[in-house]
Formats: sequence, structure tokens, C-alpha cells
Amino acid sequence: MHHPVGTEIEATAKWLEEHAAPGAATVLRRVARQRDQARAQLSAYRRTTANRYRLAWHSARQRAREANATAERLAQVANGMQELLGEDVRRLMALNEEHTRTNAMLRTDMARLQVLAERAGWVPDSEARRMWRWREGWWELAYRKKNSKDGYHDSGWYLWGPAESYFGEWVAQLKVPAMTEADRLITKHLAAVAEAKR
Repeated sequence: MHHPVGTEIEATAKWLEEHAAPGAATVLRRVARQRDQARAQLSAYRRTTANRYRLAWHSARQRAREANATAERLAQVANGMQELLGEDVRRLMALNEEHTRTNAMLRTDMARLQVLAERAGWVPDSEARRMWRWREGWWELAYRKKNSKDGYHDSGWYLWGPAESYFGEWVAQLKVPAMTEADRLITKHLAAVAEAKR
């Protein structure tokens, strides 16, 4: 019969109990159990140390298998969704192509309109003594009477432009020279902007 703490130790512990020393028998058994546990831990550590590379390889292979399985599951789900939504997706793609084509045509028409607007020069507004012109943004040329409170120090034509350009700058007193000077100022401003972009 095999005893967990060993035959000799158990026999010694029984002898101690028979001779009125049960405490010593308990200590002897406890020390023997601790010794067996320490041996088991040491042998497990040696096995783990010897096999750690093999264990790491097995662990990496297991993680790779799990990642591949997840990727395959996701691919199957995506294929299933594509089959379910295939017709809707095709319709949406055709609609998207139609919108892209329409947007391209609108951009082309807008560019043509801008070129025509630039060629048209100064176009009179419905309001008297006011004109508009397109040159990479809308420019306004309007006549104002002298009024220091509003910032008009002289009577004449004033130029307003898009953001970060001329804002209420006096150009000339008469209409024709004002148009000529405004065109010169706009050209100068656009050249400076183009130079700054380079």
C-alpha cells in the first residue's frame, strides 16, 4: 500500500503516536507533505522551462488559428450580406454613377457660366448706380455720395470685393474711369493672390 507522505515517514509517525508524541507525528507528516509539494513544483517548473518555446509556438499557432477562423466568419457574413443586398447595392451604385455624372455636368456648366460672366464685364444691377462683375468671386461697384459718418469721404464710385479683398475703396468720380480703375485693381489683387499661393 502506497501512502502520500511515504511509507517510512508514516511508520515513524505511527510509532511516535503509539509512544505518546502525537504532536511530533503531526509535524513530521506536515514537513513530509511540504517536501513533496516543493518537489512537484520544482519538477513542473523544469518541465515548463524546457518546453517554454514549444508552448509559445503552440500558443502562437492557436492564436493564428483563432484569427483565421474569425476572418473566415467575417468573410462569410460579408458574402451573405452581399447576397442579401446585392440588388439594392447594384441599384445604389447605378444611382451614385448617375449623381456623379450629373455633378460633373453641373460643374462644367458652372465653369462655362463663370467664363461668360467674366467676359460680360460689368453688369448693371436693378438698383440705380450699382454694377456687378464676376472674376473669381463677385465684385460690386456702386456710387455713393459724400458722407463721413458712413466712411464715404468723397462722392464717387466705390469697389467692394470678395472676402480678404477691397472693401468700400474709392475708385473714381465718374463711371467709365471707375470701371477701368476697378478692373485694374481686381487684376492686381488676383495676381497678388496667385503669387501668394505659389
